[in-house]
Amino acid sequence: MSLSLNWLFVSQLVSLVGTTLLTLSFLLSGRFRFVEDWFGGLDKVYHFHHLTGGISFVFLLHHPLFLAVNALPNTALSWKYLWFSELLPYNMGIISLYFMLLMIIFTLFIKLPYSLWKTTHELMGIALFFAVLHILTISSDVSRYLPLKMWMYFLLGMAIYSVIYRRFLYGYFGPKFNYLVKNIARKADILDVTLMPLIKKINYLPGQFVFIKFNDINKEVHPFSIAGCDEVGNLRIAVKILGDYTLMMNTLQEGSSVTLWGPYGKFWENSRGAKNYIWIAGGIGVTPFLSLLEEEVATIPDRKIDFFYCVNSEEEAVFHQEILSRTEDLPSINYYKHCSNQFGRIDAKKIVSSVGNLIDKKIMICGPVSMMTSLADQFGKMGIGNKHIIFEDFNFK
Repeated sequence: MSLSLNWLFVSQLVSLVGTTLLTLSFLLSGRFRFVEDWFGGLDKVYHFHHLTGGISFVFLLHHPLFLAVNALPNTALSWKYLWFSELLPYNMGIISLYFMLLMIIFTLFIKLPYSLWKTTHELMGIALFFAVLHILTISSDVSRYLPLKMWMYFLLGMAIYSVIYRRFLYGYFGPKFNYLVKNIARKADILDVTLMPLIKKINYLPGQFVFIKFNDINKEVHPFSIAGCDEVGNLRIAVKILGDYTLMMNTLQEGSSVTLWGPYGKFWENSRGAKNYIWIAGGIGVTPFLSLLEEEVATIPDRKIDFFYCVNSEEEAVFHQEILSRTEDLPSINYYKHCSNQFGRIDAKKIVSSVGNLIDKKIMICGPVSMMTSLADQFGKMGIGNKHIIFEDFNFK
């Protein structure tokens, strides 16, 4: 086989792999229940979505580069694989690749507000549109070999459906619930919000979260952990005021319309089965543990829990009294409030000094990403396997 044919084969191979990963990334962004079940949590789905999207771009970027090398020494033809020319099928592929490049730049190198970043994310839908046109119009092995053609059409159809569902149908046909704001309590820089169902109430497991749109404030949709639920189905969430969107939450009023989608998350489901737990909450990451604690109070199960509520200062420990009142009559729960300005940052050694042996204990962590990854790494170095360390990352951007 000649050198030029080798480059042609490699370009076709990276194109096939890149297109497969690209279409998979669209499937992973659709918030499909069966996909979340496969991966064990929507946070894991989104992380894999980011990974497949980035890797697919690397593969697809090399597709025209290898074709350009294959065309040498014909520089005129080589350039047509990289820039616009009279060849329409080539142009479609180039447009798709440049839209993907813009998306990668906005994601990795330019820090945008969430609302603007989400708008730029729509570029991937445009990239898919031109990629489909490129594949349908180019003369290649896809058009000549029926099994490969059917496989590619299946992948493209799956990706197109995922885009249409997520962009146009999910808001109407997804797991949707209508609520009203019943009560708002301000606690330092946190809003403790109670939501009342209008028609039907959402059924959820402790530790799960929902995507919420506050219709009277903004059309953006953000994830919030469910902090609890009363006997009539009123939901409770806690919102930390720290960004442009949450600053607008200061204008939220009782009676405001709210739309929920969910529930999502496998935080508690992935942790079940143990007799001994360590809960580590960092700041606003305490909210899923509040709903877990609510279940503990209601059922009083036969398990032992060491609960660490970690904050920077006493002023930030807005849920301390609530947790204390719920746990003081539960001998199965040992509660620790940890203020960093008094005792330094929480770490695995401090936790071990309080709870003793870590054997046969499941460790559940929710808080800032840096805190969760640092603690998971520290526990790992102590010999604790990944299956015993459960955390949920809300960094969906």
